Amino acid sequence: FLDEIGDMPMEAQTRLLRVLQQGEYTTVGGRTPIKTDVRIVAATNKDLRTLINQGLFREDLFYRLNVVPLRLPALRERSEDIPDLVRHFFKQGASEGLQTKRISSGGIELMKRYPWPGNVRELENLVRRLAALYSQDEISSEIIESELKTGERPVVPDGGALIPDDLSIGQAVEHFLQRYFASFAGELPPSGLYQRILAEVEYPLVLASMTATRGNQIKAAELLGLNRNTLRKKIRELGVNVYKSSRQP
Repeated sequence: FLDEIGDMPMEAQTRLLRVLQQGEYTTVGGRTPIKTDVRIVAATNKDLRTLINQGLFREDLFYRLNVVPLRLPALRERSEDIPDLVRHFFKQGASEGLQTKRISSGGIELMKRYPWPGNVRELENLVRRLAALYSQDEISSEIIESELKTGERPVVPDGGALIPDDLSIGQAVEHFLQRYFASFAGELPPSGLYQRILAEVEYPLVLASMTATRGNQIKAAELLGLNRNTLRKKIRELGVNVYKSSRQP
């Protein structure tokens, strides 16, 4: 499965076309072609015909991939899928050590009315955040409303004043943690909070660094202060998917 195929650089498109046409590929540093027999499922949220006209996508690769086209509507157009997707993402999180949750019927209704500008990926991130940061077995509609509003506008603390846009990372995290602890109504969160917070922050941090460096792992590793091999391991473990761009930042 190849996600965001419209973002693939020309060099990678050429290599993929060779695999599809000749049924073989060469490993990095290798010289001997390796035969393969695979089926490709590719996805994109972009108009590939427009990219072809702009010289950003190979027309021959488009026709190779466009054998059985399927249009998947945006999540806001198929809100009836949300309960099944929520269960799927909770189950997926449980396989990674997160707690299994369920969302109240009122919470599900709020999610169905939300426009989901980030589509399914935004829903997945929300479910993972709920699993990591809340101790309740059932997530209430109040929590869902708070989480969805946080995504739409700046966080409003208890005093009612908007948090300014120029907050430091530490100040923003402090505001978030205050709201998180307040959700337990005087009780303490479950143990293991340190690792849960780190797990929640790690994916967007690595993704943002890879995006900022246009997929250049050397520059991203330098930006993060990590060894390149460590970064590659984290990209693999976290499932970060950013194609390398031929343009360097």
